[in-house]
Amino acid sequence: MPNSVRRCFAPLVLAPAILALAATACSSETTDSGREQSSPSPSAETTPSMEPSTEPTDDGGGACATGDLSFTVSEESQAGGYYLVTASAKPGVTCALEGATIEAGFGSDLSGDVKPSEHAMGEPITMTGSTKAYAGVNPHSGPQEGGVQFEEIIVSAHEGDMDPVSLKLPSTAEVDQPIGTNWHTDATKAVPFSS
Repeated sequence: MPNSVRRCFAPLVLAPAILALAATACSSETTDSGREQSSPSPSAETTPSMEPSTEPTDDGGGACATGDLSFTVSEESQAGGYYLVTASAKPGVTCALEGATIEAGFGSDLSGDVKPSEHAMGEPITMTGSTKAYAGVNPHSGPQEGGVQFEEIIVSAHEGDMDPVSLKLPSTAEVDQPIGTNWHTDATKAVPFSS
């Protein structure tokens, strides 16, 4: 036969993104010259994205992802000593950072996850240009002596962000029941006092 046609059909219950992949991978035609020719498939732009939106919104930007921000960490002496994490937007980025407790932890064990030191959530911070946001982390709020030592803290922009960053600490932290503040635009408000 001069023209042969191969087609795959996906069940209608599949999600649109899977249908797009099935159409791309399975639909081809063989012409008289023997070369395969792909059939048109839906554009990637029409499939829904699972990433947080970074499209501009009424408040000046979508939710910040970790990759939208640059982070630094310094050591402070107030309140028995804590680490101050500073976030700033990368060039050209405008996004909203929730005024929630910093998403941070030491190591992969749940006992190293930073717990809130504040009771209420703050206002979102529009991260753009020279705007900076600050959060404080006290690595040792437990009543007992000792703890596990760490040289890095892991930080992400929001809960569930799958691309956290590791920041080298200025000194080794002895970690036991760490607590952290919300993100603030004023560094003096980012002091993690035990409640």
